[in-house]
Amino acid sequence: MRYGGNTTCVQIQIKGDDELLILDSGTGFRNLGNELQGRGSSLRGRVFITHPHWDHLQGFPFFKPFYNGDNWFRIYLPPQGEIGCKEILQGHMSSTFFPVSIDMLEADLDCETFQPGKRDFDGYSVEYMWATHTVPTAMYKIRIKDKTIIFAPDNELMDDDTDKSRQFREDFKEFIRGADVLIHDAQYSKKLYKQRVGWGHSSWETVTELAKEVNVKRLFLTHHDPDNSDDVLGKREELIQDLYGSSFERVCLAKEGQEITLPSG
Repeated sequence: MRYGGNTTCVQIQIKGDDELLILDSGTGFRNLGNELQGRGSSLRGRVFITHPHWDHLQGFPFFKPFYNGDNWFRIYLPPQGEIGCKEILQGHMSSTFFPVSIDMLEADLDCETFQPGKRDFDGYSVEYMWATHTVPTAMYKIRIKDKTIIFAPDNELMDDDTDKSRQFREDFKEFIRGADVLIHDAQYSKKLYKQRVGWGHSSWETVTELAKEVNVKRLFLTHHDPDNSDDVLGKREELIQDLYGSSFERVCLAKEGQEITLPSG
């Protein structure tokens, strides 16, 4: 009730730009759609999905603006081997799983497989680094003027001493260095992580230490373990504040409905 039960969806609002910028389409995507319906005007937006696991797609068929022919949306997903964005979403909304197919959505909708590299849009750019996860997964970096926002809800930062893990950590640190906002997977404690190696998620201790090393300004720890109650998460947040409160401009657990405001450059 305090930290939220919907799965991942983040909206970035750019001052002076009405085009929507949305990251992931978990069950929170449904709530966002309900809110946008009240605007009473046609919508334009781009949705960047990190990977096609259910918790990142479950809100997609329930996003009401997709059912309005006056709206325009572009959907981006990193390649899943030989399978692209449209094929993934067509399968997710096949008649076996849902009564509405993607071709029945009335909005001007196009699906694009987002190959590695930087893409420039009006007022911002998007690029990604591959995460360590169980399927090909993007960690998105969004640059808006002089501000950098990184969205990495599913990523495993292995703390072993193999060459591969060391190299990944170094590449990751360069990717997040100096970020204004880092939203990162922190599902486990370090103790529990030892029983979950290879599951594709990180411990909050490892994430926080690496972010501190490279001067991340604001760190939001997300992808909470569904077995953790509000009380467990509350105690964890108190500990994080005690240990790292002075190391960042802001550090906390992500909460549903939370708003982050960055001063314009």
